[in-house]
Amino acid sequence: MDSRQNVPLLPMMANHQKQNMREHLIAVQEIVAGLAAGDFDAIDKASKRIGFSEQMGMMCTHMGAGAPGFTERALAFHHTADTIGEAARKHDAPGVLAALDKTLTTCTSCHATFKQHLVDEAEWSSSTPAGSAAMPMPMHMHGGPMRHGP
Repeated sequence: MDSRQNVPLLPMMANHQKQNMREHLIAVQEIVAGLAAGDFDAIDKASKRIGFSEQMGMMCTHMGAGAPGFTERALAFHHTADTIGEAARKHDAPGVLAALDKTLTTCTSCHATFKQHLVDEAEWSSSTPAGSAAMPMPMHMHGGPMRHGP
């Protein structure tokens, strides 16, 4: 019944991805709160947690290794989120809203296209290209789930 494309993930990877998604939602909530308060520094700070970094790029590439198109969409989300901070640094509230709308559109379109599919190590290895790492990234490579606050 669910026609979305599977993203094969080991259980540990799927849990980590869900933790990151929850952190993304918290960052979006903080962006909206910053808009309501006119706190552009808070908006910029929150947007950086969902924006692109090399570390995030590596993680998205690894997580999407078995699902064609997933990595590109995930990276587009993070790059689009960068535009929220750009608008915040200009103190451009309508620009923040437009960038947030575009970012959330990338979110919802990805969730409409892909779903997690739990696999074991044998299936993970067979479903990912030979050039990708066959095992999950060690926690030190991506710093664990994103954190907010002190």
